[in-house]
Amino acid sequence: MAKKARTDGNSTETAEVLNVAVTWKKKDDEAAGKESGGSIRVLDRAIGVLGFLAETRRQVGITEIADAVGLSKATVHRILSTLREYSVVLKDDSGRYQMGPSVLFWADAYRHRAGLAEISRPWLRRLWEESHETVHLFIYEGGEAYYLDKLDSPHPVGMRSRIGAKRDLYSTSGGRAILAALPEAEVDAYLDRTELLPRTENTVTDKEEIKALLAAGRKRGFCEEVEENEEGIRCVGAAILDLRGCPVGAVSISAPAYRFSDSQSLAFGAKIRETALAISRELGYRG
Repeated sequence: MAKKARTDGNSTETAEVLNVAVTWKKKDDEAAGKESGGSIRVLDRAIGVLGFLAETRRQVGITEIADAVGLSKATVHRILSTLREYSVVLKDDSGRYQMGPSVLFWADAYRHRAGLAEISRPWLRRLWEESHETVHLFIYEGGEAYYLDKLDSPHPVGMRSRIGAKRDLYSTSGGRAILAALPEAEVDAYLDRTELLPRTENTVTDKEEIKALLAAGRKRGFCEEVEENEEGIRCVGAAILDLRGCPVGAVSISAPAYRFSDSQSLAFGAKIRETALAISRELGYRG
């Protein structure tokens, strides 16, 4: 099987490992005259090898691995060779193996995609208890921001937002916070490809003015918008960063503008900044 071109940090590498693994199994089964339908067993074998390496937390040789997982040394060698090629495992000069750095990519993907809401929930709850206003958690995925979680205000006037809905980056506080955390070239590319439509009569749609707002937000650690995305609603938001310092989402506080003064915006902004930083720390950010 010809290999596909490799791309750093891309899940196609993982798919290629699995494709190669399935090929090994087909060859083994053909040689041994085994029944088809057992080809998935090679995935069990590879996972077994990785599980043993993770459990031992030390460098181990092929013989020890083979004895532990109940496979031949030849089979273990083939599995390790391909896993090593993709840095899933590392081999030292004495021929011993250990887990490799590529597993960090998978771990980060889990915490980002599957674990962000769970990790963030205690911090969102604390923020909600301090503000008694609507708290939102955004996830940033594929250049877009979506509501991932929401704690509604106990006050009668609520927000129309719903989990799973996509939000514009340029007109929301959380979206602006994400933009402010991106490299300038990515911000320019976003503004160039996005139709900056007015959501209300207050929406800022001028590119240079938006960039000025982002610069101000970057400096103080949070962004805001005043009745730009929804009439009568004011929001402040801050970006959540991963271990590389890249935005993976944002947290925001939203409230009716009549009870959200400039001084409250600054106070809530400070709390939002602290909350986003605490969540970022749990994701591995150390900046």
